[in-house]
Amino acid sequence: MTAPNDRTHMNRTACSPANSILEGDLELAVQQQTLKKLTIAETPDGFYVVAQLKWAGNKEWYLTTRREREQPRLFKDLKRLNDHLKTAYPTDSVEILRNQQLPPQGETATPVTATPEQPEKKPKKTTKKGNP
Repeated sequence: MTAPNDRTHMNRTACSPANSILEGDLELAVQQQTLKKLTIAETPDGFYVVAQLKWAGNKEWYLTTRREREQPRLFKDLKRLNDHLKTAYPTDSVEILRNQQLPPQGETATPVTATPEQPEKKPKKTTKKGNP
C-alpha cells in the first residue's frame, strides 16, 4: 500500500536543453554554494541525477551530456554513481527515488547550419578565343 505522499511515481517535466545541466556547470554550482538538492532517480535502465538550484526555485535540472541534451545521463551502477557524486559534487545528503521512469524527451531543436544558404549560381558562358 502506498502512502498519499508517495513520490515514487512523480511526473517529471520533459528533459530538454532548457532544463538540463552539464557536469561542469553543476560543479560550479557546488563551488558557489547554489546547489539546493541532489536527487538520484532509479529506473529499470539505470540511475539519473536531478538537481535543484537555490536561484531557480523548484525547477529541476537533469544532468546530461553535451551530445545528448534531450535525455538524462544514465549511470548503470549506484555505488559508482555515489562515489562520483561524492567526488565531483560533495554535498551533505542525496535523495534516492526508486521505481521511477525516464522523463520524456523534450522537443529536439533543428540544428542551425553554420553556413547560410547561397543563391544558385548561373553557369558562365565561355567562348573560345582564337577561332574565327
